[in-house]
Amino acid sequence: MASGHALPELDQGLARLVSSLDCDMAIQTGVMKQYGKINDTVKDLLAQKVKISQEKQEVERLQQEISNKNKELTLEIEKLRHVNQELIYENNRLSVKDEMLSHENKELTLELEKLKETLGERESVKGKVHFICSNGVQTRSMRNRNVQERYGGSMVASEPKEENFTEVISNRIIAEDYERKRELTEIRKKLIEVFANMDHCRQTIRIKMMGQIDIKPFLDVAHREHPTHISKFEAAKNCSSWQLKIQNPLWHPYKNISEDGSLEEVLNDNDETLKQLKESGETIYDAVIEALKEMNEYNMSGRSVVPELWNYREGRKATVVECINLLAKKVKEHNCKKRKANPSAI
Repeated sequence: MASGHALPELDQGLARLVSSLDCDMAIQTGVMKQYGKINDTVKDLLAQKVKISQEKQEVERLQQEISNKNKELTLEIEKLRHVNQELIYENNRLSVKDEMLSHENKELTLELEKLKETLGERESVKGKVHFICSNGVQTRSMRNRNVQERYGGSMVASEPKEENFTEVISNRIIAEDYERKRELTEIRKKLIEVFANMDHCRQTIRIKMMGQIDIKPFLDVAHREHPTHISKFEAAKNCSSWQLKIQNPLWHPYKNISEDGSLEEVLNDNDETLKQLKESGETIYDAVIEALKEMNEYNMSGRSVVPELWNYREGRKATVVECINLLAKKVKEHNCKKRKANPSAI
């Protein structure tokens, strides 16, 4: 009975063990499937990582290539900028040369006009000589011809012909005119030296520096825009900056226009520096342009300030006679003061 009772229990134990083994096998099969999925996922991730690494390397390579291209483009741009600056400089140099040639052409034109006037004077002198001869006044050559006729033409004329006579007179007139102009120029130079050493702050006639910008408009603007203690400094700095600009031969804010068949030089409103100047105000613009015109008139090639005797009352160049009269007046006033200070010396 005891052994019969033990067999069913053994069967039950075996059944439970088999059931447990089946359960474990099922779990293990599930785990193996999960492991397979995880393994496949890891392989996919590794493949993607390799791909991403390769793409990253490709991106870095492209970035390096782009960087090298940018450096090459930067160098090319720098070269082009340098070439452009050289072209601008060359263009400005040619503009200045063209301006100088234009100025020389104007001088030659004036010289031609003077020669025409001289020729007219010669013709006038020749006409006067003919007039004298036609009214019965004999020249030396005419007297010589009469002598030759009287003595049968045996005498050789030793005096110059009438044409040579008129040419000599004409040349003498030209030489005298040149000498007068030279003396007048020397007198003006000496008067400029004298007036430069005089105290003439209120005189009608005094030295004006042609091409020097008047600082007063700059002071007026600076007083409105800056405190009093720095307004003079700002005005002087701004005025000095524009003075350097107009003395620079490379800045030529002019253009040529054709009017009545002749070329005329006028300000170029499209010039960038002139546009900047206009933004400073009308009074400053007028002061700078006036100085620029004076510099072009008195020293276009050198672009430097030139002293001139100036009649401030009438706003024009003073004549030599005006300057001498003023000096004579000064001497007279000085002598009067001297006599009043020392009556016994009279």
